[in-house]
Amino acid sequence: MSSMSISGRAVSKRRHRDSIRALLAKIPILTYHKIENRREVGINALPPEHFQAQLACLQELGYTTITFHDLLDSPELPEKAVILTFDDGYASVYEHALPLMQPYGFRGVVYAVGRFIGRWNDWDANLGGIRFRHMDRRQLRELADAGWEVGAHSLTHRALSWLDETSLHREIFGSRDLLADVAGRMPASFAYPFGMHHLRVREMAKAAGFAFACGGINSAAEAVDPLQLRRVPVYQFEGLSAYRKKLRIAGLPRLEYLKLRILSWPAVLTPLYQKRFRRELFLEMEGMPGVYSNNSND
Repeated sequence: MSSMSISGRAVSKRRHRDSIRALLAKIPILTYHKIENRREVGINALPPEHFQAQLACLQELGYTTITFHDLLDSPELPEKAVILTFDDGYASVYEHALPLMQPYGFRGVVYAVGRFIGRWNDWDANLGGIRFRHMDRRQLRELADAGWEVGAHSLTHRALSWLDETSLHREIFGSRDLLADVAGRMPASFAYPFGMHHLRVREMAKAAGFAFACGGINSAAEAVDPLQLRRVPVYQFEGLSAYRKKLRIAGLPRLEYLKLRILSWPAVLTPLYQKRFRRELFLEMEGMPGVYSNNSND
């Protein structure tokens, strides 16, 4: 790690909110999903060899990965920091991303879907009948023990802005408690499913104690808001030239930004599919026992 901190000095206690905002304005946040060779009807499954080339690119450019926990508490941050996030907590992240990142000394932030830990991703549309397994509790704990951050991604991966107050509370507070139990540490950050959020959702995330919450490429970026952080997605068909552009946090080329916005829109169709074909599944999920209770004092 560089001896020079991104903030210009080491800190001995939790950073001030204004200092964190200034840091976030300089740090690119990238979004991955699956790291594996299995193909899907989609663009989110990145072959491991492509991912490894991207890691080598980061090292060549002088980047070091950090987590949101580091932003809060690390006494010193690298001069060139990047945050690699992995949505949904797929088993392929444990199987491929973890061993590929370890030789570089890189760590990531994995966002797990609480009620689907160790299960198939039946919350998704799974076009073509292709399903993917989520990490189990042991695998998530191993990531946490390896210095990764295990963040919350709701309980059932539904569009939170469409839920009533009770269900919204359950999804955010429940995933917080469940993931804290799994990782042995309270998560610092939350990722909104499908990148969808509005004021009521953000206020609930804040009430649950999350210091950070991530959206997608459409999230606000003009003034850095820790509860609606913009992330730049990484897709399977992109080369290293496009990858380098994603690291330009202060100046993502307009055409690249428009391309990414267009590519993100199909994800909005999944919540519609869920309402039509997955209603019974989510009713079952809400009845599952767990560390969360409706009688929570939060």
